[in-house]
Amino acid sequence: MTGAGGFLGSAIAKAAANEGHEVLSMHRPTSPLSYADDIAGIIPVPGDLRQDGDWRDHLARAESVIHCAAAASGDLATQLGGTVLATENLLTALPDTLARFVHISSFSVYDFGAPPLMGPLDERTPLERRPLRRDTYTQTKLMQEEMVRAHCRAKVIPLVVIRPGAIYGPGKDWDFGRALRVGPFDLIFAPLSRMRLIHVDDCARAIVAALSAPFDDESIVNIVGSNPPTHWGFHRRGRQGGAPLGWPVPVPYALLRLLGGAAWLTSKTFFNGRAQLPELLDPPRIQARWRPLRYANTRARSSLGWDEGISVANAVTEMLLPRSGT
Repeated sequence: MTGAGGFLGSAIAKAAANEGHEVLSMHRPTSPLSYADDIAGIIPVPGDLRQDGDWRDHLARAESVIHCAAAASGDLATQLGGTVLATENLLTALPDTLARFVHISSFSVYDFGAPPLMGPLDERTPLERRPLRRDTYTQTKLMQEEMVRAHCRAKVIPLVVIRPGAIYGPGKDWDFGRALRVGPFDLIFAPLSRMRLIHVDDCARAIVAALSAPFDDESIVNIVGSNPPTHWGFHRRGRQGGAPLGWPVPVPYALLRLLGGAAWLTSKTFFNGRAQLPELLDPPRIQARWRPLRYANTRARSSLGWDEGISVANAVTEMLLPRSGT
């Protein structure tokens, strides 16, 4: 697997090893696997997919590949290198005998304006048709997924594309639903919209299950919690658990769209539409982050035999344990 040093990648490596797999865990040399010595079956493979190296020899031994490596932040050049170039090099080096390729994509590739308001977003939802209006992460993840699907079709490699929602757990709390902090107050945008949360360990179990689940040549599976909280509800749980959060102030989704529309009109009128709007006032990104939708995980349950194992309440308690102990 690639990306074994990351937040999700480390959870996948542990889950795969616990299921009895021998895991060739590729990670950047600057990010050693601190957990590898404690878990049998994990074999660290230091390397950088952007460059040649010994990782190609290890890859030749692989029966299946979980591709988790990607650049989640940085400028366009950084994300093109860490996501697109890295994937191109990996695909070029894949063995012909590969039994399955499990690609970790993202919910960000979807067109969040396609479903009806409050409607379901699932695997049938169209992908973003105008990626240049979205952020760099979405653009590079779309390019990466298209590249993987084209390669696997051409080489007849069985492929499972996993699209996780917002992955959370110890060390990653999405600010408990807060969009912005203003003094003692936390602005909660679209307070009644549901967050597309999935706990990192539940996500890892689903991905490991995809290695052996009975799929056709190409399958796509969304991984998201069954009853994710609203932004307001997640913030409230965080406050109740002792997270250092401010007083919540709701900002309705309709008001967000109104402000975004005004910013867009100003840009169009005075700057010929070329003004760079901040994320909080950019209509496409407002839609992608806060539009009220429902999220389905029916296919994950039926095809992977997977179910959510960690409740949001227990997850929040776990996330705040280090703070409670100080």
